[in-house]
Amino acid sequence: MKDMLKVREIHAKSVLNKSKLSDFTLNCYVGCSHRCLYCYARYMKKFKERPEDWGEFVDVKINAPEVLKKDIKRIKLPKEVYMSTVCDGWQPLEEKYKLSRACLRILLEAGFNMSILTKSSLIRRDFDLLEAHNKQVSLGMTITTLNTELKRLLEPGASEPQERIDTLKEARQKGIEIYVFLGPLMPEFTDTQSNLEEIFSALKSLELDRIYIDRLNPRWGVLESLKKGLEGVGGERVRLLVDSYTNDGNYRNYSHKLRYNATKFASQFGLADRVRFCF
Repeated sequence: MKDMLKVREIHAKSVLNKSKLSDFTLNCYVGCSHRCLYCYARYMKKFKERPEDWGEFVDVKINAPEVLKKDIKRIKLPKEVYMSTVCDGWQPLEEKYKLSRACLRILLEAGFNMSILTKSSLIRRDFDLLEAHNKQVSLGMTITTLNTELKRLLEPGASEPQERIDTLKEARQKGIEIYVFLGPLMPEFTDTQSNLEEIFSALKSLELDRIYIDRLNPRWGVLESLKKGLEGVGGERVRLLVDSYTNDGNYRNYSHKLRYNATKFASQFGLADRVRFCF
């Protein structure tokens, strides 16, 4: 798959964007080689003249640090920046380009608060920055499943689940605030009793500050991606997944049931007070 990845270096005019998630978001890349089947950000492809499928191309904003230095001059603190929303800022290309690290350093040294969400253990490389500014930072890991076979279907390019757990443990030991984004939880695949019990059992010892839980975001192209990527694991399971999101009644009922079940398992492991639902 690495041979299929098309990388293009581009120049951005600005890199900070106002957001409902935080004061600003920052993405040093457009596209992501983690190739998550459920990625809602694939809607970005509608605005990009790229023939490749989502997950097979990445645009690299090679001037991001320079542009960021100019962008922050007009901003009055305190403000928070969220990294990232339409890519993973610590996807494999970051090891080469180091753009997320450079931008993170600029923002922390300027006094911004940072919220980071990733699926990559590469963030460990930047623990020196996070530890030095630990009062300004929260670090989150997305976890959908601890089942390695299912993970390789759903998010083949991301770090292994246990690596993410270990990364959070190490961050906490360094005094960095940590959280988990548990999602998307999807019917028939990641919302099962066995999956939820296994995840909450693993999270119990992490001393998490928060656990965000979300359902699937069926934006443009997402259901088609899941049908294609999961076609070999059982047509009925995929059909039930899709039906949950294409019928308004099913969607409401599923959402209610998901909140109930997630709360039940969080309570089982003493984590209910950490849970924040995103729907």
